[in-house]
Amino acid sequence: MKLLITSLMLCLLSGCATSEVTMETAKQVPDDRLFIKNNVDGDAVITIIRDSGFLGSGCNINVFINEALAATLDVAEKATFNVNEGEMFLGLQLTGSGLCISSSLRQLETSIKQGQHKTYRIALDPSGSMEILPSGIYKN
Repeated sequence: MKLLITSLMLCLLSGCATSEVTMETAKQVPDDRLFIKNNVDGDAVITIIRDSGFLGSGCNINVFINEALAATLDVAEKATFNVNEGEMFLGLQLTGSGLCISSSLRQLETSIKQGQHKTYRIALDPSGSMEILPSGIYKN
């Protein structure tokens, strides 16, 4: 009982928000959940990293690039894609059953230049909102 109360208190104090994961500590998404393989010669690179944390941990998240399913990420996983320079849409959608079912697709319009490597994070907040955000880690 004390463990349950302590866990609930910690969750309330932390706001149950997810925490950003570094490129080095994120696990590579397994091949069976990577749908856009990097066998294309793209002139730019995008890495998408899902945050860690209890919130939403029972659900996977589908990642879309220009409306094509690119990968399905679990907590603290990453996927890297070679893409062509230019404008694109990155999208997210919960996947699974029960509370994980979601018809709403969250999208972010972005652009990337030739030779650039951009990193984005998938974050969830206590209200249940899911976002894809620039992580601040850019490589040229």
